[in-house]
Amino acid sequence: MQKSISVKRASLNKLALLLAGAFALAGNLQAADLEISYYREGKLLACIPVADKTFELSFIHSVSHTPVTDYYRVVESSAGGLTINQTAEVFIAHGQGLPSLVNEPDATSFKHRNGQFILEMDRDIGPLIVRTDRRFKNRLHAGNNKINLNQWPDGGLLISPVFNCQP
Repeated sequence: MQKSISVKRASLNKLALLLAGAFALAGNLQAADLEISYYREGKLLACIPVADKTFELSFIHSVSHTPVTDYYRVVESSAGGLTINQTAEVFIAHGQGLPSLVNEPDATSFKHRNGQFILEMDRDIGPLIVRTDRRFKNRLHAGNNKINLNQWPDGGLLISPVFNCQP
């Protein structure tokens, strides 16, 4: 009888360890969210889910007056927090502030395809501060969500990755 109880306990302990590992793995696979707040005041404005951990920022370039889209992904840092990595910038006309060289910092490739310049990169971003101006149609795209960043007064918005939006 004692041996049977010991075997059951060992089996339950193994099951508990397997479940703990599965939950830990699921935690690492969980979707990230993005908080949007005023940069200077820190006031939270919105929080949106980012199910596949990717999002884009689109805007009209202030010099060339042409559309630009920046692509990002949310990654887990070595410390266990979340950070933002820029993966690409796509535009159709060069303008001040847009990349124009193959050897741009953190670039992995620079192409011209179907009338678009595509700078692929692996660029870690610190705080992602977006300077909004309603003339330039600042938008954040995440999955099926399209957030008009110009719904708030022009200025600096901070976009921060979080594990879960807070109510």
